[in-house]
Amino acid sequence: MKLTVLGKYGPYPKEGDHASSCYLVQGGSTSLVLDMGPGSLSRLMQAADLRKINGIFISHLHYDHTSELLPFRYLLEDMNLKMKIYVRREESPWYDILFGHPDFEVINVSPSSPVTAGDFKLTFYEMKHTVPCLGVKVQQEDKALFYTGDTLFNDNIYPALNGTDLLLADCSKPAGFTGPHMTVENAKEINGNTGVRIISTHLSPGYDPDDEYKDFPGIETAREMKTYEI
Repeated sequence: MKLTVLGKYGPYPKEGDHASSCYLVQGGSTSLVLDMGPGSLSRLMQAADLRKINGIFISHLHYDHTSELLPFRYLLEDMNLKMKIYVRREESPWYDILFGHPDFEVINVSPSSPVTAGDFKLTFYEMKHTVPCLGVKVQQEDKALFYTGDTLFNDNIYPALNGTDLLLADCSKPAGFTGPHMTVENAKEINGNTGVRIISTHLSPGYDPDDEYKDFPGIETAREMKTYEI
């Protein structure tokens, strides 16, 4: 398996050639997109054959994780292509706007029901954010990645890391940050307690946590358009 970071910023991209949350997980003949924030579509087109993508997982409905789905629909129409969307059902106008399109095949998911996407097994975990948010564990044979989406530290993170090789985590806020995201201190604690390798993502445009991780070889800051082996 491998992970390519297509966009890493939130709640909006850094100025210049950057994008908000979007990640591509590939293994064998299977490709899965995790979230689709602003600026990510052109990068996805560069990184993958859209006809071979097995689906898109949406962690939650905030704009910085979903808004690129809107222009993506025009592309699907031009390509005469349908795309599976793995998302939790919500009664909201934004859910209806995003997913009420004939080229989206919506598969509603929940923590109680793992699903398959190509060769991947997807297991979902409740996270803790300002809106309902699911993390997803992506498994292929003996390899696994866990993506938190946006979250505070919560009791479901450690169970999700059992048998996990790589944690792609919303843990890039500075120490002392009090908003609905994990901090660099959370990343250090998780790495110290589990030894799981961490890619720290969802960066604020004005803060880079690189210096915080110099003494933690098991943690690194996500790099856009970099591919990581799992």
